Amino acid sequence: MLYDEARMALTKERLEDLRKEKKLSFEQLSKQLAERGTIISHTNLKNYEINDPVHSLYGRTKSMSIEYLVAFANFYDVSVEYLLGLSNSRKREYHDISEQLGLCDGAIAELVQCKENSSSEEDLKMYALQDTTILNDFLTSMEFETVMEKIKQSLFAYYMYELHRDSVAEKIQAEYAEQLEEAQKVMNVCGYFPVKNDLISEVHMENVIGVLNAYLRKLPKRLYDEKILHKENR
Repeated sequence: MLYDEARMALTKERLEDLRKEKKLSFEQLSKQLAERGTIISHTNLKNYEINDPVHSLYGRTKSMSIEYLVAFANFYDVSVEYLLGLSNSRKREYHDISEQLGLCDGAIAELVQCKENSSSEEDLKMYALQDTTILNDFLTSMEFETVMEKIKQSLFAYYMYELHRDSVAEKIQAEYAEQLEEAQKVMNVCGYFPVKNDLISEVHMENVIGVLNAYLRKLPKRLYDEKILHKENR
């Protein structure tokens, strides 16, 4: 995997974003890195963030030393892969999970929290206190597939709605508003009542809510019955 122009630009963006998150000037960053044993002038720090391809110092990031790269990773507590644009996961311990599942750090952190909130006890009564029991059940259910599909349909419908609103078609509709209104009356007489995509989006989301409601109503009894059956069969 080559460290190409796109990844170099991403490195520059991430270095800038991380520095700004800590609200550090180049001078302040240089001082704090020096306190950790890495000397990088504030001028070089600025050069590494130059993201203008026509700038004479644009390529300085590509020639950054391994020492500096590791120093940045340690200072910002992110992975080297993240700085190089090879991963979207900041945390080193999340890198493999992110690469395999495509989850962001926030999603992975929530899953880790679910595991930490779950008791390791095998007692029948303890299953109700395990976040992972609920998560595993939902992610492997048919309802989860339906919910995901309906959400995607809703997002696509709204995307088409916004795309249409932002297009030249909206201007044309404004220019020919009267003619369109007359045409609409004719279609209404014929029993045709068009629905805008934003309304279609809302309908899909209402379906999502319905599927979730049905799933959640059945969940307590079904999980209890499954755990009882599992205990009896052991």
